[in-house]
Amino acid sequence: MKTINRSTLRYFFAWLVIVPPGLFYAWINHPPVQVNGSYIVIFVVLSFLAVYFPIVRKGMPILLVMWLTLPAFLLYGLFVEIVIMQIAILAILFSVSSSATLPMRFFFNSTLFFILSFLSAGAFYAVGGEVGSVEFWSVLLSVFMYQVVHTVVNHVFMKQYMRYKRMQFAYASSKKIMDYAVVFVTVPLALSLYFMLGIVGIGAFVLLSIPYFFVTLIVRLYNNTEKINRYLRETGRVGHEISGQVTEKEVIDQFASKVSEIFNTDFAYLFDNQNGWLEPIRSYEYKQFRDIKFDGLAIGEGLVGRVYEENKPVIYSLREEWAANARNYTPGDMESVLCVPITRNQKIEGVLLLGSKKKAAFQEYQLQIVDLLCSYFTVSVEKARYMQKAITKNERCVLTGLYNYKYLEEALVDYMQQVDSQVYKELSVVMLDIDYFKKVNDTYGHQSGNDILFTLARKLEAARPVEGIVGRYGGEEFVYILPGKSKVEAAEFAEDLRTEIAGHDFVITSDLGDQKQQTVHITCSIGVSSAPEDTDEAMTLLRNVDRALYIGAKQAGRNRVATYVQ
Repeated sequence: MKTINRSTLRYFFAWLVIVPPGLFYAWINHPPVQVNGSYIVIFVVLSFLAVYFPIVRKGMPILLVMWLTLPAFLLYGLFVEIVIMQIAILAILFSVSSSATLPMRFFFNSTLFFILSFLSAGAFYAVGGEVGSVEFWSVLLSVFMYQVVHTVVNHVFMKQYMRYKRMQFAYASSKKIMDYAVVFVTVPLALSLYFMLGIVGIGAFVLLSIPYFFVTLIVRLYNNTEKINRYLRETGRVGHEISGQVTEKEVIDQFASKVSEIFNTDFAYLFDNQNGWLEPIRSYEYKQFRDIKFDGLAIGEGLVGRVYEENKPVIYSLREEWAANARNYTPGDMESVLCVPITRNQKIEGVLLLGSKKKAAFQEYQLQIVDLLCSYFTVSVEKARYMQKAITKNERCVLTGLYNYKYLEEALVDYMQQVDSQVYKELSVVMLDIDYFKKVNDTYGHQSGNDILFTLARKLEAARPVEGIVGRYGGEEFVYILPGKSKVEAAEFAEDLRTEIAGHDFVITSDLGDQKQQTVHITCSIGVSSAPEDTDEAMTLLRNVDRALYIGAKQAGRNRVATYVQ
């Protein structure tokens, strides 16, 4: 804030040194004569409207206000033209969004256009132009020079200003061509109004301003249509990309980043209803995902909670419009806000909040685009969840939640190929089997046996090394695949696992007898085999570890670890 204040002060002092003394100079040396008050009022009103409703091309406003200020200059001189232009540029403060403060924007634009008026008037007089002249060719030449100098000096000044601010220079070649083309539109319009005022009087404003503003309206409507069409094309593309994601997390990440990209926002937050509280599930700021700590919001609480409760989107252009309703983390530089409920089949799924540092960054028509994107999002999330369930069902054991034998065998083949290609130097397999598990089922019932299997699966999963995988191979048999582990390391891991299982209290409720909770202890026999030490084939490795388990551990007395011996 302090930096902004200092910048504003610098612009103010520059304005104070240049504009008031310059106005006094213009009044003394170029005083208006025979001023028509009605004309002045009309010039001021139309000039303000011309700035407030500019023609927009590719997001850049094209100001044609000089077709009004130039006739005022030709009729009444420099002082009147400066006053009308200064009033007209006030419309810039309300029509063009910017992160700069209103005072800073006023002082900057006021000073710039004042300088342009003075230099352009100098070019006008330098080629022999005279205020009030009706000599067509002389007026045409002087006005043309006025307009050219105005455009060139504006380009030079803005280029230097951008370099000073270390900003990307906005005046590309196409923009320059457009600005110079505007000269050939402004000059004929200005001269037409000037000469027609001398012929038909006040009616000239009617004859020229009505078609001008009508054309401006048509161009703006066409530009909005093109913008909407562009949004729709981008929305279709993003919807296709989102639907191609496999996991729910990928869908959420893709949605947050792409929505932020389409609307050029600085902030994007996704909220989900979790047990009656709106919890943030993803935060995206300045084109990066952020791990930000939010407090959960109750339904109806704060901006997000109200949007969820009322199921109505909201748009705010200024921070002061929504800041009082905020009940959670909000970036200090966020100004504009677009917040919409995410619905699916008439049911609210969550809330999307988009924010921008710019003021008035969002328009009403964008709500329909966001709503369409949210529809793609909810469908894609549902699809990803379905696919994950299908994958889980195909790859996982229903009882334990661990990988099933089919997945283990396919994974073992893949890992063996990586051993062959030297990705891993070694690969070990550990197979364990619960000792006397039939006795457990017979004593406590099969449901109790299932409870033990489920609890054991959680312990095996918790003990899994980072790069390893574990699964239920069948019945009471479980398998670890340990890439990068030698036979010695795998045997040590198996021994620690055997000891931990033997000392664990498995609490069950017997489904036979009195159904009281009981503590059960189990032991496991474990076999170990490795590649390429024992074999270079995946299925042979499985047979080897099975042989180590039953011959080396089971037949040797159980509750022990055995390694495969050729």
